[in-house]
Amino acid sequence: MRGRQRGVLVLALCLLAAVLAGCGGREKAAEQTEVARLGEEKIYLEEAVFYTRMLQEQWEEAYGPYYGEKMWQEKFEGGEETFSQVLKSDVMETLTRIHLLAAHAGEYGVELTGEEKENVARRAAAFMESNTPEVLKAAGATKESVEHFLLRNELAAKVAFTLQESYDPGLNPEEARVGRLTYCLFSTMGTYDSEGNHQPFTEEELERVREDAEDFARRAGELGDISAAGEEISHTVIDVYFNEKTDGGAHELVAQAARELPLGGVSGLIETEDGYYVVQRVSEYEEAASLEYLEELRQSARERYGEELLKEWEEETPLEIEEEIWDGVQVDEPLTNL
Repeated sequence: MRGRQRGVLVLALCLLAAVLAGCGGREKAAEQTEVARLGEEKIYLEEAVFYTRMLQEQWEEAYGPYYGEKMWQEKFEGGEETFSQVLKSDVMETLTRIHLLAAHAGEYGVELTGEEKENVARRAAAFMESNTPEVLKAAGATKESVEHFLLRNELAAKVAFTLQESYDPGLNPEEARVGRLTYCLFSTMGTYDSEGNHQPFTEEELERVREDAEDFARRAGELGDISAAGEEISHTVIDVYFNEKTDGGAHELVAQAARELPLGGVSGLIETEDGYYVVQRVSEYEEAASLEYLEELRQSARERYGEELLKEWEEETPLEIEEEIWDGVQVDEPLTNL
């Protein structure tokens, strides 16, 4: 199922990117119906309907095969809200973020270049050509409106990127210092056939897995090199970069065992729900991996900063929805052929 992730700004801005490959607009705001406000910033019904229908089409492609024609009345991920309610909530949140970011463009000295605008125009044209007349009609889409919506979307994305890149989290490189562990897994999870059906191991097979793991652990200890043991016994070994704060993607018990080993030390069997692991603490410091991890930490800090700043803007300028008008935008019947 689709997770309702709210984390990075780019997610909100690119929510429809895979569907749209373009967006746009008309300079007739005064004639349009206002559906919501962010302070003095107005959100018009035309834009809200467009995003609603585009997201509706995307969701029907993803979930329609599982829920059928009544999907919009079904509860979303076992919660209290229906698919329809969640979709409309997501549309308003997306529009809120796009409009707030675009409204701060001047503050960060952001504007679209001529080349970026030309690219938007091409994407808008491609969007009009690639969608069916039925979908375009339901979305109220014209090349001009699509281009207008995408111009705002592009501007918002550029503001999000700029404000994140302008933030210096001031991290100490020592925080990103990582060493390397190498592990080998002997899985007890069974097998899957060509149709995806799971076949658990028998007791005899499980015992054979354990014996193989013990033989591997013994040989790795004798060689003092888990990679050499993997080559000799033809079993895959995996490198992971870790420190006291990060497991680097390894199983937590494996990473903890590596921390307790002396440099170069090889563990005995580590039993987990996945199977049996053998691990070696290979190095205390890996320069390239440490630099890469430092950049990951910086990017995560920048994204958190951008998300927190956007939440501040949302609190300072809360969304006010014209409920009667927004209620008129219904998502209750399939837009596509399910």
